[in-house]
Amino acid sequence: MRHNRSLPAVAAVAVLMLTLTACGGSTPADAPGEPSATVAPSPVESMSPPSPSPAAAEEAQVISGSGTYVGQIDNHSIEITTEEGPTAFELGTVSDSVLEGLEMDDPVVFEYVEKAVEGDPLVFQRVLSKLAKEDNAAGAAPVNDSLPATKNIKLTLEGMEEEKTAALVQGEGYALYMFDFFTFDASENKLSVNADPDYYAEITKLPSDFNLDALEEEGRQELAATGEVTALSQEEQDVRLSGSRLFLTAMGQGMTREYIVKEVDGQGYIVKLNIPQREASEGFWPHVYAMLDSMVNR
Repeated sequence: MRHNRSLPAVAAVAVLMLTLTACGGSTPADAPGEPSATVAPSPVESMSPPSPSPAAAEEAQVISGSGTYVGQIDNHSIEITTEEGPTAFELGTVSDSVLEGLEMDDPVVFEYVEKAVEGDPLVFQRVLSKLAKEDNAAGAAPVNDSLPATKNIKLTLEGMEEEKTAALVQGEGYALYMFDFFTFDASENKLSVNADPDYYAEITKLPSDFNLDALEEEGRQELAATGEVTALSQEEQDVRLSGSRLFLTAMGQGMTREYIVKEVDGQGYIVKLNIPQREASEGFWPHVYAMLDSMVNR
């Protein structure tokens, strides 16, 4: 009878031991006080690409260009004829005052960014950030290129080649580098010697359809009052000034005057030189030709 009563007790002790073992871990050799190792759940890998940061989403390449202004399409867009043909641009940050200063067929320079149209990533809007009439680009920030503020120019003085530093100046549709003893009047497009302003060069931008024969006739009439007019050969022109299409000169009454038609990358300019026959004459020619050779279209 006593043996039968002990079986339930033994069973209870066994169950208690199993419970304690399960709560304490399956490795009895674990040191007291050390936490048992746990297995971290495996991370779930997302198949969606990470979203771009706001800075990356807003970044867009600025594109520069030039063309002919056509007019406004509506209150927030205009049309410009570019190399691609008639092209629509959103006004973006361009103010009304800029548009008020433009007329149809005015040459313009501009900057813009391309923004994808919502719902159709293959379609882009051209949104302007800058717009200016090309004739006024001299007063605006450079658009098509970034020219250095100074440049070293080589020239020959009294048979010796020298190199001098010249500073960038901008006129009507062009820029050139000027030596420090000259002054440039942008309103008159005129280069003159500081010490003697009677030495000067006047620059006039020509329309794209200029007639060279008509300009030669005009030049001859202007120079005739000074003396006999001489037309230089192409070889003589190239020695003096690069890009010359016409080079007329006349000397008399203590004065030499020159009437030149010069082209810079297809754009024509009239250059008129006034050179008194004084001591500074020999130095004026190489300096003014070197400055005119530095001309670039803007």
